[in-house]
Amino acid sequence: MPVVLLALAYWRLDPPRADTLWPVASLVLAAALVAATTPLARRRHEPGVSLGLAAFAAGAVGALSLGATMMLREAWLSVAIAFQVPVLAWLEQRMGLRSLRGVILLVALVVLGRLALNPFVMEYEGGGLGWILYGYGLPAAGFFLAARWLRAGGDDKVVALLEAGALVFTTLLVSLEIQDLTRGSLEDPPDTLREVALHTLAWLALALVLAADRRWSLRPVAVWGRRALAGLAALQAVLLHLLALNPLGSWEGVGTWPVANTLLLAYGLPGLLFLLYLRMETLPGWLRHWGALLPLALFGMNLALEIRHAFQGPVLSGPELSDAEWYSYSAGFLALAVLLLVGALRMRLGWLRHVALALMLAVVAKVFLSDMGQLGGLYRVASFLGLGFSLIGVGYLYRRLQGPAAPPSPEPTV
Repeated sequence: MPVVLLALAYWRLDPPRADTLWPVASLVLAAALVAATTPLARRRHEPGVSLGLAAFAAGAVGALSLGATMMLREAWLSVAIAFQVPVLAWLEQRMGLRSLRGVILLVALVVLGRLALNPFVMEYEGGGLGWILYGYGLPAAGFFLAARWLRAGGDDKVVALLEAGALVFTTLLVSLEIQDLTRGSLEDPPDTLREVALHTLAWLALALVLAADRRWSLRPVAVWGRRALAGLAALQAVLLHLLALNPLGSWEGVGTWPVANTLLLAYGLPGLLFLLYLRMETLPGWLRHWGALLPLALFGMNLALEIRHAFQGPVLSGPELSDAEWYSYSAGFLALAVLLLVGALRMRLGWLRHVALALMLAVVAKVFLSDMGQLGGLYRVASFLGLGFSLIGVGYLYRRLQGPAAPPSPEPTV
């Protein structure tokens, strides 16, 4: 009731923003409510006393929130409210006040609404290592500590909400920092392959961190959180990396250096991180096999675009293909098929062997249906001879790595 009266007086009188009397009054009220809990704390094990302690604690939290609202704005207001979550969690742990979890839940929902669902966040002043770092980093740390302290007294939905909030704030911190550092503004969405690739890599890195930490990896929030991050990264890789922002049609420059350029950021590194995630994550066999097609598609696109980069330069939406470039695709993808086949035979991966053989058949079809008719001179001869020698070598490797066939089992004698 004192907190409600103070709030009504503040908004009724409409004081100037610079007046510090009202924030001081709210702090004094919070201190008085905390002091009033001292005699109750000595009798907290008696029936009904814990509920009174929780009520005083809730009043103190309300007074502090009101003072923060009077004094602070934008990100610091959210930080001030978020700091109350670990404080309440510490009080619950020290005094055994499980009834405080309802208050913690309400405060956590307020912070999540301000930082995760508030569209005006994009208009906050400052950027870079400014408000984004403390505006999301401090609440993430506070939620994580609060969840850890509350888990010692019992694992429930409040703990799960705090863990989810810490993960959401960490993801937003990384994503908004990338957005601000690459574009200098939070209001314009990323529209280049390089910017989108950085977001994809960040999400995959967070998913791998959640899968690698054994103390955290089995938590339901960590399991579903990393799956959501990997799913978002996969969706973005298909729709934007491979389709909408593909440099074959976007006229976006990918850099002058071979290999170490935008293509590596957008295709090579995401493919590698996807493979690591599939290796570390516990998934059904069918999903693991089908999911592996995405990193293979990224590796194939990286190879094809690197070949085009070698002939066309930084901008890949260039003129028609030359004979040398068209022949290089056959050689490059045949080499990739051989590498995949060797890896499949060594690791005993039947599905990867099928992918390698399918890619090899596609190269064979290209050579016979296209290269033999479109290439001229030595390129046609090199394409045909190279394919023949490669198939002979593949057969030798297949027999060598597959090992000798098992002898037939003897028939039972009657």
